[in-house]
Amino acid sequence: MIVPGRACAIQIIRYVGRPLGLLCLWDIVVTVAYLYAPESVTFPALPLSLFGSAIVVYLSFRNSAAYARWWEARTLLGATVNYSRSFARELSILLPEHAHALRHLLIVRQIAYVHALRLHLRREPPWDELDGRLPAEEVERLRGVANVPHAILFESARLIRREASLDSMQLAIVAQTMRELSNAQGGMERIRNTPFPRQYATYPALFTHAFCLLLPLGLVQTLGVFTPLGSTGLGFLLLALLRTGDDIAQPFSNTVHDVPLTAVARAIEMDLLDGLGSDHGLSSLTPENGVLW
Repeated sequence: MIVPGRACAIQIIRYVGRPLGLLCLWDIVVTVAYLYAPESVTFPALPLSLFGSAIVVYLSFRNSAAYARWWEARTLLGATVNYSRSFARELSILLPEHAHALRHLLIVRQIAYVHALRLHLRREPPWDELDGRLPAEEVERLRGVANVPHAILFESARLIRREASLDSMQLAIVAQTMRELSNAQGGMERIRNTPFPRQYATYPALFTHAFCLLLPLGLVQTLGVFTPLGSTGLGFLLLALLRTGDDIAQPFSNTVHDVPLTAVARAIEMDLLDGLGSDHGLSSLTPENGVLW
C-alpha cells in the first residue's frame, strides 16, 4: 500500500509513463500538420465533447467499483486482526490455568495461520513462515493440501475439541470466533479469485485511448500551437484515472497497491505474543520507499 505523502512531478508523470509520452508525440504531429496544412485537420467539436463526458462517467463508475473491492479487502483484513485478538483472549479466559502449554500452542498456531493466509492470498509458498511454528510432520502434511491456512485452522479446532476441557457453551464461543475467521478468509479469497469483469477492464482502456487519439484533432483549431499542452494535460488526467482503477482492482496481487498484508500480519503476531508475555523483539513494519507491504 502506498502511504500518503508528497509526490514529486517526476513520479506523477512516470505513473502513466509510455502512453502519456506517445500521446504527447501524437499531439505534436497533429499540431505541426495543422500549422502547415490547416485544411487537412478538421474535426467537429461537439461529438468530441460528448464522447469525453461519457468517458469520464465510465471511468468514474469503474474506479468506484475497483475501490469498493480494495476497501472490502481492507475491511476483511481488519476483521482478521480483530478476531485473532479475540481468539487469543478467549483462550486466556476459557482455558484453565494448568492448560498454559495448550494455550501457547494454539496462539502460536494462530500466528502461523495469519502468515499462511498472507502468503496464500499472494500465491506465495508459506513453508519458511511455518517452519518453527508448526511441527515438522504437520508442515510436511500441509504440502499436500490445497488451502494451507484453512487446514491450519481446522487442525487448531480439532486440538481444542480434543485437548481443551471446555463445556459446550465455551466451545460455542470459540467456534463462533473461528467461524468469523473463516468468513473473513473466504471473503478475501473471493476477491482474489474473482477477476474484475472484462467490461470494466477492457472497454475503458479502449475508449480512453481512442478518445486521446481524437482529442488533438478536436482541439487544434482552437488552441493552435498550444494544442500539445492542452491535449496532453487532459490526456494525462484520463490515463491516470484509467491506471488508478487498474491498480486497485486486485488488492492481493502482490504489488505496491495491495492492502498491507505483511504489516498487518506482523501487527497480529506482536499482539498475540505480547498477550503471552513473550519477549519477541519484533517491531512494527515501516514504509519502504513510500510503500507499506
